[in-house]
Amino acid sequence: MVESFKVFMYEPNNKTKLKFEKPEESLFYSSLQNSSFITQNAKEAHMFFLPFSNDISTRSLARLIARIRNDLPYWNRTLGADHFFLSCAGISHESDRNLVELKKNAVQILCFPTQHHRFVPHKDVTLPPLSNSHAPVSAERLGGKFCVVEYGNDVSWVGEALRLGCVPVVVTEGVINDMPFMDVLRWGEMAVFVRSEEGVKRVLSDTWKERQHEYMKGLGVVASRHLLWNYPPLPFDAFNTIMYQLWLRRHTIRYASKAFNNSIL
Repeated sequence: MVESFKVFMYEPNNKTKLKFEKPEESLFYSSLQNSSFITQNAKEAHMFFLPFSNDISTRSLARLIARIRNDLPYWNRTLGADHFFLSCAGISHESDRNLVELKKNAVQILCFPTQHHRFVPHKDVTLPPLSNSHAPVSAERLGGKFCVVEYGNDVSWVGEALRLGCVPVVVTEGVINDMPFMDVLRWGEMAVFVRSEEGVKRVLSDTWKERQHEYMKGLGVVASRHLLWNYPPLPFDAFNTIMYQLWLRRHTIRYASKAFNNSIL
């Protein structure tokens, strides 16, 4: 299964050290570089990783994709669908063909919570935030059972709250589709989602059956290990769960070379 998953990493677009916006990006990149997932033989790779700095310009990124498209055969087989890249903020909508294919087809690995309209639910992945050991988890606990999380604010302590058995009550104005590992973790069964502070009050005033709360708390405690970053990585931690999500996305359509080459602009 995932043990046989192989990733080919392109050479970075410059010789200087890559710049990342958040520490979890750097942790993922370092972990991938030093993992057994990396192969030097592109022919045995299931997916291809595009490394670039977070401060790369739109024009330079388009040129990078164009160079890979023209110099190597791998992008054109799937129009980038078996490629992935790391970008905390994600890629905005652009008109350049190379960036359109990158945004539409390649798997984006973004930081949670994501910026509006930059996360594509059926293919993209979010990095769980690095746990903040100084976060006021105990101060956020309500009734000893729940912790209030305002979506879009500091969420670095969510994993720690789950580990401590505190069920998150997530305050959000709309549907959330970018929670970390949504195709792996059952967020709907281990957290409560409400639209306002009034919703928080209703949760606290409801008569929660002890068995229901214990079930949610138990799921959260087990799930918390998937949100934990380690270096070097450990089984079932954040890095390995991301790689599992990529493994689930490894099946893509590959186009016949002649048919595609005839349509290259």
